Amino acid sequence: MSQPLHIGLLLCHTFAPILKQVGGLNYSAIFQKEFLAVDSGVVLTNFNAYKGELPNSVDQCDVWLINGSPSGVYDDVEWIHQLGHFIEQLHAAKKPTVGICFGHQLMAQVLGGSVERSKKGWGIGISRNTVVAKADCMHPMAETIDVMVFHQDQVVRVPEGSKVLAGNAFCPNHIIQYNDHMLSIQGHPEFNSQMVEGLLGAESFDNRPAIRAQGIANSVGKPNAKLLFQWIVNFYRQAATIEP
Repeated sequence: MSQPLHIGLLLCHTFAPILKQVGGLNYSAIFQKEFLAVDSGVVLTNFNAYKGELPNSVDQCDVWLINGSPSGVYDDVEWIHQLGHFIEQLHAAKKPTVGICFGHQLMAQVLGGSVERSKKGWGIGISRNTVVAKADCMHPMAETIDVMVFHQDQVVRVPEGSKVLAGNAFCPNHIIQYNDHMLSIQGHPEFNSQMVEGLLGAESFDNRPAIRAQGIANSVGKPNAKLLFQWIVNFYRQAATIEP
């Protein structure tokens, strides 16, 4: 068995109403299942950051994961400010941290980048990204990486000193490595087509039938979720110097 890798999951949303509609899936359990598929030593602890519940210390877990949210990182909301301050603490302590979607955008913003509502519109479904730079964690190596996406906001300017690892014409800054201990991804490796359809079933898309239909059509297929989770675990173990 692998040496334990304790991941602190900083939940920015649980997507509970949507998941209830598509089979009652538990969001943290989805992450647990996906991580365990590539590393038997992973253990997760949840913190409801969106409720203002943050860890007592950056050392409470080995590594950290920040998930997605319907909120915008530019929203003037207390829990977002608090989480931003915690990210600053994680950065100062050089704690291995990975952000997903909202987490990706908030990390970029906190570290000096810029996030905006994209004029390109919605990105929904499977996004194919070209690997433009290689990192030590990216093995097995691939020239492209497909991942589910569901977003309007994008990182439009990366922090100084950061390196874009993968992207495409619609979202150039899809995977960003900021330093040896921080990495973020615009896509949702934990999403499947069922979850995307559940999100598109919300009332907010009733008056946007074309976006709903296109999003469902774009979700057909199988993204490279397992490979991306392997890269994330590789990054964690290398950054935390915890051998597999």
